Amino acid sequence: MESDGNICLLTGPSKTGKTTLYNKVLQNLQLEPLLIRCDENLNADEFWKRALEKVNFERVSSRESSSSVSKSGQVKVGGEFGWKWLSKILGEINLGIEVEKSEVEIREIILSSPAPDHLIPVLKELNYFLVVEDFHYLKQDVQKIIFQQWKIFVDNEVSVLIIGTTHHAVDIAFANKDLTGRIMHIELGTWNHKDLSQIIDKGFTALNLDLMPTNLSKIICEESVGLPIITQSVCYQLFASQKAFSINTESRRVDLVFDKKSIYNSLHTVANERYGQYSVFYDILSRGLRKRSHKHDAYKLILLIFAIDPPVFSLQRHEIDERIAKVIKEDSIVPPQASINNTLRNLSKVQLNKDIELPLLEWSESQGRLFILEPAFLFYIRWKDKKSEVISFEDIANIILKSFNLVNTIDTAKIFEISKNISTKIISKNNN
Repeated sequence: MESDGNICLLTGPSKTGKTTLYNKVLQNLQLEPLLIRCDENLNADEFWKRALEKVNFERVSSRESSSSVSKSGQVKVGGEFGWKWLSKILGEINLGIEVEKSEVEIREIILSSPAPDHLIPVLKELNYFLVVEDFHYLKQDVQKIIFQQWKIFVDNEVSVLIIGTTHHAVDIAFANKDLTGRIMHIELGTWNHKDLSQIIDKGFTALNLDLMPTNLSKIICEESVGLPIITQSVCYQLFASQKAFSINTESRRVDLVFDKKSIYNSLHTVANERYGQYSVFYDILSRGLRKRSHKHDAYKLILLIFAIDPPVFSLQRHEIDERIAKVIKEDSIVPPQASINNTLRNLSKVQLNKDIELPLLEWSESQGRLFILEPAFLFYIRWKDKKSEVISFEDIANIILKSFNLVNTIDTAKIFEISKNISTKIISKNNN
């Protein structure tokens, strides 16, 4: 952002802190965001009009004097900057202004024929920075026009920040060949398991408790879909479900039980109590465009494949078929390929027709990949229904070792490997 004439592309999944990040950076640079939020109904003229409508000359200062901007960003500039000032730079004759007009009248004239050129002086002279969110929601022909117009910004050494989702980064980056070399891409991913596990470890340490066993901590981290707020919520629910703390006293129970069952219950509770709003959207997507019952339940299957391990944010076309084969019931009819393909193509239409504010699923024909756009929605799909605890040989080995206080003295991985080999031989013998 500090260099001039660049398109700054910040991408990443929803709820990963993109907005917080750019606001913090702009605050440090003492710049005010001039924000445009896109939707598919926006054309090129309305795009620039939205930005111009938000220009408030009483809230900003010149870039030279931006060091004097208060923390709130509210600075009176007096009469130096305003719509009259902008009209003189743009050329009053070009705007059709032949007689003296008021600030309000000039503003209306400029807004009546919005253009990217109108923003150039504002962004060059004042401490505004243009920020565009959800650019990928614009129709492709509109995106093309705006990218062509952005060449004006680059030529005038004015930078722009575009916020988008990860899988649209390539589309945005290569939308205009003239901008090649002027696009700076920053990918903000979800939190990794190592970082999420530190939330759990630090919480247990602060409560003077033994750290949660690694195998249990791993479950929470994997199912938090990279969102720290889910990790925190699940840990809180683990304690709340066991009434670990008394409201009236600071006493703490010591007979706490942390096992797979309690973690599964907590994940299920958090999914329904904190993210239950997704139930409406889940039902809408499950029905799809169907007006009557069909023998092929393709829409619901597309949702169910995200409940299979491991949790993923996208699936290639062949992976979709593989997962469908795993979730399909023996007495159910496997939908034909044509039905699955039509379902994938209609996902955007379903969400548009049902007024889902932000798309949750998106099929990319060019990439041959299905994306789930909201990590929290993936979490809800996986845990809206209660799961039974599956006890593995590793669990049994750990239970036995723990009961004999041998956890730290014997190689549990080796015992698990022996158990697995024995089980494989038993299954093979039974099959024969």
